[in-house]
Amino acid sequence: MEILKETIEFIEFLDYITIVFAFFAMIGTFVNFFYRRKDSKLIKIYIKFPDNSTRLVPYHITRRNFTRSELFGILRAIDKEGSFNIKYTSTPEFFDDVLQVQKGKSDEITIRLETDDKFSWAEI
Repeated sequence: MEILKETIEFIEFLDYITIVFAFFAMIGTFVNFFYRRKDSKLIKIYIKFPDNSTRLVPYHITRRNFTRSELFGILRAIDKEGSFNIKYTSTPEFFDDVLQVQKGKSDEITIRLETDDKFSWAEI
């Protein structure tokens, strides 16, 4: 009889542990859902020309796919000649902007052109 009582107490203890772990799993699921939802957000890309005019690039990248190389591919797609040379893309500020987008702290990036940069917008 004593063994049966100890077994029932042990099973009840395991039930409590299961409830605690289920609670933490539920919290983890909600946190994961929040971050995955944020990863699906579309990132807007702006190009700021030397005359201070700004144009929105007609292509967007989801945050989960936002990398420097994807951004360069889009810039090549809208450049008339298919090759560009933008000084801003070699600066620490550019890499910081890319990192801010990847971390979810920004939903857009602005590429700043200078007068001696090689980039010509192709009408799409």
